[in-house]
Amino acid sequence: MLPKVLVRTFTLTLISIVLAACSAVTTPPAETPTDTAAVAADGSQVRKSPNDTRNYRYLVLPNELRVLLVSDLATEKSAAALTVNRGSFHEPENRAGLAHFLEHMLFIQTETYPEVDAFQHHISANGGSSNAYTALDHTNYFFDIAPSAFPEALDRFAHFFIDPMLAPEYAEREKNAVNSEYQLQLKDDGWRGYMVGKQVLNPAHPGSKFTIGSLDTLAGDIHEDLVDFFETQYSADQMALVVISNASLDELEALVRPKFSTIDNKSIGPDFPDVPLYTDEQLPAIVEIQTQKDVNTVSYNFPLPSTQMHYRKKPEQYFSNLLGHEGPGSLYQLLNKRGWAESLGAGVEEFDENNSVASISIQLTPTGQAHIPEITDALFQYIALLQSTPAEEWLYNEQSQVAALNFRFQEKSSPMSVVYRMAPTLHKFPPEDLLVAPYLMEGFDAGLIKQYLSYLTPENLLMQISGPDIKGESVEPWFEVPYTLRREPAPRTSIEAALALPKPNPYLPERLELLGQSGTIDKTVDVEGIELWRHTDTQFGSPRANLRMELATPGGFVTAQERAWAQLYRTLVEDSLSADVYPAYLAGLGYSLGVGDAGFEIGVSGYADKQLTLLQDVVAQMLTLDIDADKFAQFKASLVRSWRNEKKERPFNQAMSAMADTLQDNRWPRDMLVTAIEQATPAKLAAWRDAVFSQTRVRGLWHGNISPADEQALVTYLQSRFNVSNMELVEAQVRDVDQSVNVDLKVDHNDAAIVLHIQDADSSLESQAMSALVAQMLHNPYFSQLRTEQQLGYVVGVSNRAVANRAGISFIVQSPVQGAAYLEQATRTFLDGYLDAWPELGDDEIKRQKLGLINNLLEKPKNLGELSGRYVSDLRRGFYSFDRRTQMAELVENFTRAQILEFIQGLSKDLDARRLAIYSTGQFEDSVPEKGVLLEDPTADWS
Repeated sequence: MLPKVLVRTFTLTLISIVLAACSAVTTPPAETPTDTAAVAADGSQVRKSPNDTRNYRYLVLPNELRVLLVSDLATEKSAAALTVNRGSFHEPENRAGLAHFLEHMLFIQTETYPEVDAFQHHISANGGSSNAYTALDHTNYFFDIAPSAFPEALDRFAHFFIDPMLAPEYAEREKNAVNSEYQLQLKDDGWRGYMVGKQVLNPAHPGSKFTIGSLDTLAGDIHEDLVDFFETQYSADQMALVVISNASLDELEALVRPKFSTIDNKSIGPDFPDVPLYTDEQLPAIVEIQTQKDVNTVSYNFPLPSTQMHYRKKPEQYFSNLLGHEGPGSLYQLLNKRGWAESLGAGVEEFDENNSVASISIQLTPTGQAHIPEITDALFQYIALLQSTPAEEWLYNEQSQVAALNFRFQEKSSPMSVVYRMAPTLHKFPPEDLLVAPYLMEGFDAGLIKQYLSYLTPENLLMQISGPDIKGESVEPWFEVPYTLRREPAPRTSIEAALALPKPNPYLPERLELLGQSGTIDKTVDVEGIELWRHTDTQFGSPRANLRMELATPGGFVTAQERAWAQLYRTLVEDSLSADVYPAYLAGLGYSLGVGDAGFEIGVSGYADKQLTLLQDVVAQMLTLDIDADKFAQFKASLVRSWRNEKKERPFNQAMSAMADTLQDNRWPRDMLVTAIEQATPAKLAAWRDAVFSQTRVRGLWHGNISPADEQALVTYLQSRFNVSNMELVEAQVRDVDQSVNVDLKVDHNDAAIVLHIQDADSSLESQAMSALVAQMLHNPYFSQLRTEQQLGYVVGVSNRAVANRAGISFIVQSPVQGAAYLEQATRTFLDGYLDAWPELGDDEIKRQKLGLINNLLEKPKNLGELSGRYVSDLRRGFYSFDRRTQMAELVENFTRAQILEFIQGLSKDLDARRLAIYSTGQFEDSVPEKGVLLEDPTADWS
């Protein structure tokens, strides 16, 4: 369970979601988006997209709990989320982290279902998942599961809020899990910046408190405080429930009403902070923060009145879109051309019911670090341009036009995503706007835009500067982050800045009619050097498409030099395209460049009618980029910093990455990539690029609202730009783990971590299916034993992650209390105990586990992107029948109890005989795995 915090690195604004550059999710100005409606219980209408086949009903239970029912007769997963409008804001002063701690405790047991971790076991056994997060102003609990198991799961879920056990003995244990979560984040720069931000806030605002919780803040007899917090803060009138299943609305209401109406209504009402984020004396201010990673940023944060009341007009969307623009004349292009900025993001987000924050965050180049005063001046020049220029209605209309189309052609998202996103909004919007609110921009209001822009002043600024070389005059107490706070205006040095508002967007989609539906994906092009599969697919009611292609090169990208140089060249191409292609992104059209095994990978997604135009722009730069020496040096240094920064990731993340480096022949430790890229020069990279594209083999697929004529135009273009030939496609090779091997990562973190990977015997689909089933069966009991019972750490799990086409079972633990050797022995003890208990495992339980996995495998894709992703996965694996998941499901169905037992017995033996242990010792330097060959270099030969 994760406390919800700002995930964008280093940001001080304490906002609970990422601010993406120019995030313009909007609708047309002069009219309400085209929609249909579902009648709510109170007579209002829940407006929905005409492309939405789900049915909705909004109701309020007698205990004032708000409910949104969603009936989807075609769904293969049911889901539910319950949001409590109480979070870290509402904790007692002397119990920091209590709200987060209660979130943990509700999952353990209830009076009605007292078996420990029974809820997670029921969810996991039926192909589902569950989680929760604690935000500042609310706590959100959610799960999904097979529909057949949904009624029981929903009953178990309801009892979280009716009769939680909150047993004292498990309260004492779960303190360790909360503390482990705290320890896990200590070196994470996102959390470090977040915590310094609390030091800068108005101390009277509850957002200034520590919120995760620790053994110190939860010390002593916590049980009474825990019960009191639940009794006083968890009330039905401040709860909202969203459920989705394949039952009718009447059936869902009959399921929900008796269960959730019994939650106690204490009539506590809403409780929001009523103080400003910053006092008049606190701004302007500058705060400098020391980071762990070698990343330098400057962020400009302006507190605003809440924008929530204007959700229909979204005035803040107008200027945040322009501040984050990357097209010609933009602030980003000015800074990028001067070599000062690598990226820029802007947005406005709600902090609490009364406060919002406008934030512009810039990742600096090493050169840019010395020019922050000039950057500040350029920002305020652009703000002055916006403030002095009357708001342009046509710009507002452009933003809203794309969002209107997105609402009109809205595709399904997963049931979990629906409930997770919707539950926190039921208290924010009237029933009729619950679905359409993110898209609404119903009226251009120049005066309102100007009013919010007026807050973007030097006097109302908190500027944050973050970097590894900052020393700091003070230390944040919880994460021990050095920082310096100065109550003074941001320094400015005047520069000449040629800034301008963007021109009309040429990429706005025009061809929106849906083509006829073809039945399946077929290989429709097989000519010299080009293989293409096409599926003209409009089943999701969208005029979008996804094009994915491998541009295979002679020999592929196998060596460290090839991988490193390809990554560098990719970043240079992307940078060169930013100004011209950014309008396409705003218009709902995007591209991607990747570095694959066989060569470069290119993708184009979004509205179909302009995709070939965008592809031509991207390919032209790929083939003919004039490599600028300054840009080359900038991005070469940036890649080196990025690779070196990976050594600052959490230990278990580094271990998972090192597993792939060790097993896959074309994966390389980052130190080797750094060495390889040092040999590159602009001239050498250009010559390498020309050699790479001397011959090309294209393999790809185009899926969506495209015609045979579109495909022919694509083929003609590819033949005109590439020297296509039928060369061999290079595929990644995997090393056999035929003995026990150890890799010591030496991570700079107090926690120990270990990944114990037992490789499948072969890459057959049967082996993949078996290890997937066993990983599912083992995950919940492993979690329950090592985390809930033994409290070894916050990160505990079993994964079935494949390396190339070779899967296996990975046991993963990160621990602040025990070393790697102990964690390995605990895993062995667990597996031995599981085998000892095998005779007690009923056939019904095995059948349920199999059915849960089968349901996941056979679950139909909910949108075009999901189906495209499956096609791409099958294509890369060589499943040209595109039915890998179906074949796996059939194999799982036919596995016998004896076969499953034999596989698990083999795991137990392989933990001694042929396992790969990737570990870091943390503070437990003497606790290392004893068995196996120790590799100083993950790529070394162990034979």
